[in-house]
Amino acid sequence: MKKAIFLLSVTLVAVWGCQAPDCDRPDCGTCGNACCSLSFHFDGMTSEAAYNKIMMGLKNGGADGRYRYIGGDDLRPYNISASFILQGVHTTLVHHYNDTLNFVLTDDMKPSIHPLGTTLRAFSISQIAGAYCDDGQNYKNLVGFVKGLNMKYMETTVAGCPKPT
Repeated sequence: MKKAIFLLSVTLVAVWGCQAPDCDRPDCGTCGNACCSLSFHFDGMTSEAAYNKIMMGLKNGGADGRYRYIGGDDLRPYNISASFILQGVHTTLVHHYNDTLNFVLTDDMKPSIHPLGTTLRAFSISQIAGAYCDDGQNYKNLVGFVKGLNMKYMETTVAGCPKPT
């Protein structure tokens, strides 16, 4: 019986798990559930331009057509460190799982107050309870979306989804 359950779970991961490429960064419970937090830096772009591009990317379904825009807001009137915030959802290839995506944008400034670029902090978390390991899906959600924006970036891991050793 245990062997049958193990084989079933392996089969389900193969069928419903992350579809390559970019599935090499699995997370097992960093956030109490599978998650990934990355930071992307875009040189020479304002947070407003990045916000518009990200919002339209979500509204248009992203590179794979399975991203959805939930909402966003301009935080600049509140005089806080963040400029814009957005939320979206990504549905996996087999349309079985949804993952919540959160984005916050900040302008990187020189002392002379000229923009150097924008930093996007991006977070993806599995929506199902008990998604202890995600087969790399949360990393793929973020990096796949940003790659689809066709903007040059530098990526840094903040939490979860560790780089392969």
